[in-house]
Amino acid sequence: MKTFGLMIAISWLLRTPLGQLLLLLLVLSYLDNRYLGIGAAATAYIHHRRRIASLRYTVQVNPSDVRAMVELGEHYLRSGDPAQAAGYLERALERGEDSARAHYLLGAAWVRVGRGDRGRDLLEKALALQPNVAYGEPYLYLIEEAAARRDDRRIEELVSELRQFESVEILTRAGHLCRSAGLSDLARQLFDEAIRNYQYIPAKMRRRERRWLWRARLGQMQTR
Repeated sequence: MKTFGLMIAISWLLRTPLGQLLLLLLVLSYLDNRYLGIGAAATAYIHHRRRIASLRYTVQVNPSDVRAMVELGEHYLRSGDPAQAAGYLERALERGEDSARAHYLLGAAWVRVGRGDRGRDLLEKALALQPNVAYGEPYLYLIEEAAARRDDRRIEELVSELRQFESVEILTRAGHLCRSAGLSDLARQLFDEAIRNYQYIPAKMRRRERRWLWRARLGQMQTR
């Protein structure tokens, strides 16, 4: 009886503008969470901006805190401001920071601001210091830099090295970079590999990788 009453209440609610709006919001939330990731990206952006404000204060109070500078540079890079990122990361390296992570982040920032020659050297140094730094992301920026120079052979070499990480996200992002560079066959191989690898990752990790799975499937359609 209670179930029947609940069904009647839901049916009545869906006939009202408010109920229809709630249903639409639920559907959009489900689609975004499963396929798009817009909400997650917006949340990450807000987190980056808040953390940037905190770290800037830390660096202002203690100008020798290189760890804060590196983290600040990373947050600027992730939030789409590579020029600011490069400034803080260079300061960190000038003050003695010599980690693979710092070199990788500064190299990525230089690639994004169009200084590919400087960025390439730093990214390669980061990989020499720690081959698995950032779990394959340096290769993405190296591919981006090679694509800007239209060096297809170098892109193929980098993709061959990148495949060792087997990450759905990394393979999908590399695929879209190759597609943008006009290497459709290589891009399709990466999308196919990303989709295959998704089947073998633990169930608890699939939610995080799901949006990359769908981007890989989109890439497959775009490269047919």
